[in-house]
Amino acid sequence: MKKFLLTIAILFVVCLGALYALMTIDFNRMNADHYYVQITEDGEVSESRGPGGQVYKDYNYKLPAYNEQGDERELVFRAQKNLRHDAYLKMYVKEDGVSSYDEVKFDDIPAKAQAKLQ
Repeated sequence: MKKFLLTIAILFVVCLGALYALMTIDFNRMNADHYYVQITEDGEVSESRGPGGQVYKDYNYKLPAYNEQGDERELVFRAQKNLRHDAYLKMYVKEDGVSSYDEVKFDDIPAKAQAKLQ
């Protein structure tokens, strides 16, 4: 009986650990390349309708981005709001495109990418 209860307790702890990991780890950012971009223009608005007739707006961007080595790549991504002009973004890029992004300060951008963004 003790072995059964110990097994149940261990399984419970493992499940709690797995649940905590799923809640805290952002899988969109894992194993992604980092590129840096400056928002210089408004996004192109596209509208879609939900099942209840609600209108959703997306803002599509197509801008040059630079990695830590200063290599350029044109990135296409979308946001749910029009992004602030002159904001710097750290883009998380996987094979199928941009998976996530964060706004960063200019000083947090690597030097070679900073030189390209100025």
